[in-house]
Amino acid sequence: MTDPDTVLLSSTDRDPARWLGMGEVLRLAVPTVMNTVSVTVMQFVDAWMVSTVSPEALSAQFIGGISAFSLISFFFGVLSCVSTYASQNLGAGRPRRAAVYGWHGLWVAWGAAGLLALLIPAAPYLLGLFGHAPHVRYLETRYFQIMLSGVGFTMSARALGSWFIGVHRPHVNVVAGVVANGVNVLANWVLIYGKFGLPAYGLIGAGIGTVIGFFVEAVILGTIFLLGSTGREFAVRKALCFRWEAIRDLFRIGAPTGAMFVGEILMWAIFMGRIVGGFGTAALAAAAILNRYWHLCFMPALGVGAAATAIVGRYCGAGRPRLAWRRAHAAFILVEMYMVTMGLVIWFGRDTLVGFFNETGDPEVQSIATHAALFIVLCQAFDAMSVTFSGSLRGAGDTLWPGVVQIIVAYGLGLGGSALVAHLKPEWGSLGPWAVVSAYVTVVGCVMWGRFLSGRWRGMRLLDVSARPLMDEPTDLPPPP
Repeated sequence: MTDPDTVLLSSTDRDPARWLGMGEVLRLAVPTVMNTVSVTVMQFVDAWMVSTVSPEALSAQFIGGISAFSLISFFFGVLSCVSTYASQNLGAGRPRRAAVYGWHGLWVAWGAAGLLALLIPAAPYLLGLFGHAPHVRYLETRYFQIMLSGVGFTMSARALGSWFIGVHRPHVNVVAGVVANGVNVLANWVLIYGKFGLPAYGLIGAGIGTVIGFFVEAVILGTIFLLGSTGREFAVRKALCFRWEAIRDLFRIGAPTGAMFVGEILMWAIFMGRIVGGFGTAALAAAAILNRYWHLCFMPALGVGAAATAIVGRYCGAGRPRLAWRRAHAAFILVEMYMVTMGLVIWFGRDTLVGFFNETGDPEVQSIATHAALFIVLCQAFDAMSVTFSGSLRGAGDTLWPGVVQIIVAYGLGLGGSALVAHLKPEWGSLGPWAVVSAYVTVVGCVMWGRFLSGRWRGMRLLDVSARPLMDEPTDLPPPP
């Protein structure tokens, strides 16, 4: 295989940084990871509070939450590409056009919220497809409805957070995220357990608390977007407009990303809720517990992946693909080290970690979860590839091919294969499907790395400097050095 460094090297594009520019990646990734860690800790504490209510409540929170997110995730994928356009325009020295995409991320967010609100009355039917016990189905439905009710705040926070990462201001997300997550945990404590004279709402209170947290995050990000120093630097208020061209741009590369997101999340929802849940309540509870620890592995990694999107986007916008290649691999090294380490921690501490959520001490839940933890460990290195290089490809605007391939593998191998094993080898229990789905994660990781190494993303051009301007946009920032 041709050395990418040789292919990408040009006489005018020498990299002054050592170690693949690891320092530059860390400067953007560390604040982004801090934010995702804050979210992960909040979700972990949230799940622990719910687990003290009942095992059924924990299972219902997981299924109701992932079902809602499977619908939201298409628009999350579209909004993640706000970072792509913001970073590429930043790299090209066009900051005001970067601000235009921040506004259009908000327009997409609230338009999507209106569409998704139409599904709230259909929740009993949608959640009934899993075939769970009536009490669990009732809790799943209510939690699902609450999540969709607050989706406008959720997606506004996503759009603005993606924009701040794209313009290389991740510290704003840290401030908003930490405050919002603190509010979320406090609201959950009050509403789940019934503090300060309020009734104990249990799982319903956890859903309301989550919506309150997203509302706070959206308000903080929106205020800084409009009134903060970054807003002034990028002339955000002057960039207020509505242009179909910008919406088209976001969906042009964001729709494949969104399809990939929704396809994968829906695959996991069906896998956990239908295939694993088909082995009984204990298998479902074990899956909910494992999901919480898997979040500890990949949520911080997603922060580095988001940083890779912004850095690759900026260097592609500046016409410096060799530096984009080097920074993507620096991000990969960081993610690989973290995820493999976390996988080993989960494996060696599996009995204690599973027992933390297994409040009732159910021996069947304990056994299933501790054995299935092996499959999480085995695919950590490949999950790191998937997270890093899918983010890097997104920064370059290469989203269609990765999205199509990931959906094919997800449903052909991940879902189809696990369903086949569950049918042919029911005596293996839920461990059979878990083994297949870990193979799916492995294949996707290799595919994403191979696509990035092929270098096809280098020929993609998202910014058309000859196109009609979206607004008056003088070039008042230099491209990256």
